[in-house]
Amino acid sequence: MPIRWRLTLWFVLILSVILILSGVVLHILLQRYLINQVDDSLRVNSARVHGTLGQHDIPEPLDYAVIHSKLPPVNEFASPGIYIQLIDRSGGVVVKSSNLGEQELPVNPSLISRGFTGEATIATVSAGGSATVRIMASPLYLQDRVLLLEVGQSLNHVADTMGQARWALLASTLVALILAAVSGGAIVRGALSPVSRISQTARSIEASSDLSRRVGYAGPADEIGELATTFDHMIEHLDRVFQSQRYFVADASHELRGPLTVIRGNIDLLKRQLSQEDREESLRAIERESMRMSQIADELLLLAEVESGQIGRRETVPLKSLLLEEAERAGSAAGGRHVRVARQEDLSVTGDAQRLRQLLANLVDNAVKYTPEKGTVTLSLYRDGDRACLEVADTGIGIPPEHLPHIFDRFYRVDKARSRGSGGTGLGLAIVKGIAEQHGGDVTVTSRPGQGSTFTVRLKL
Repeated sequence: MPIRWRLTLWFVLILSVILILSGVVLHILLQRYLINQVDDSLRVNSARVHGTLGQHDIPEPLDYAVIHSKLPPVNEFASPGIYIQLIDRSGGVVVKSSNLGEQELPVNPSLISRGFTGEATIATVSAGGSATVRIMASPLYLQDRVLLLEVGQSLNHVADTMGQARWALLASTLVALILAAVSGGAIVRGALSPVSRISQTARSIEASSDLSRRVGYAGPADEIGELATTFDHMIEHLDRVFQSQRYFVADASHELRGPLTVIRGNIDLLKRQLSQEDREESLRAIERESMRMSQIADELLLLAEVESGQIGRRETVPLKSLLLEEAERAGSAAGGRHVRVARQEDLSVTGDAQRLRQLLANLVDNAVKYTPEKGTVTLSLYRDGDRACLEVADTGIGIPPEHLPHIFDRFYRVDKARSRGSGGTGLGLAIVKGIAEQHGGDVTVTSRPGQGSTFTVRLKL
């Protein structure tokens, strides 16, 4: 069953429960109100009878005809269905109001016994069939005798009113549920329409492999909007990943094709009759290109591991010690270049010490490689807010502005001829970026041609 129908059914079910409970409560309250109105009327009429008979002298012995004549008149317009009768201890009716005619109020032994004990009681008594009468019984003291005064009122009007109320509640509930089902279904369908667009877009992408398609949700920023936006971001991310993968495969193939071509060419030469010197030169070329291929493969594996986003070991890494060790190592291999340490605050981060050491080594080696003789490479470590900043600056040849956006791409070289000649693979800065992001940080570069470059790695403290 589609989710919109399930939501509509749940909505109707919950609304029906609410309406039924509300109808039951309303029915009970209305019935209680009407019964209370009847009881109030019975008390008022009972009090009138007690007051009227108490104000007149009743002759001795009791004359029931006189008592009947002194009963207060029952106004059928003001109090319709009010009946009055007096009962003696034997249970016989001695006086009753004229509107009873030949009938008597129904007898309730419990009501009579409690009345003669001096207790005023109200109860509902069946009058035959479906008719009921509400009766108030109270003791009436006349001279030396005690009679039981019964004031009753028919509950037919209450039953009629409650029957109409039940039909009205039932009809209104059914109408409300029908309207709720229709309107709720329309609202749910409208609310879930972006989900349908997401499904259609996903099916279209699956069928065409076109990752450039987007949902393009333009509604309110609610949960559906968040879902659509997240879906678009996911597709955008997958598009970038697949494009990066395609470029990566193409670049790796291109990088490996060169050494393989050299190796195959020298192997063909070795098959010929060559001098010892030429044979040794060919072997050296094969060895050199094999080592280069091995280096590319190792760095590709390292880059794949780094870009997985998982840190192999988590430990507290003192960046100051790491910086000083790298400065000492680079200084011994920098030739005529000067390697110095500027700011060196005592900062530590949590991460993989080996990976962070490799990050710094790649930046320093890159700076030394592109810094001329007598140039300077400066290493710095300082705090910037909640970040530890590792900075490697050089006075080298610099990087042209058009190359800066691509400097961290795989196999990207500013000067391809020089990079290949110096043994670079074009993966060093990509590895630096991967390690920085692996540790929740980032790396940036500022450079001016002829004036040097500054690489800054920011790691979360």
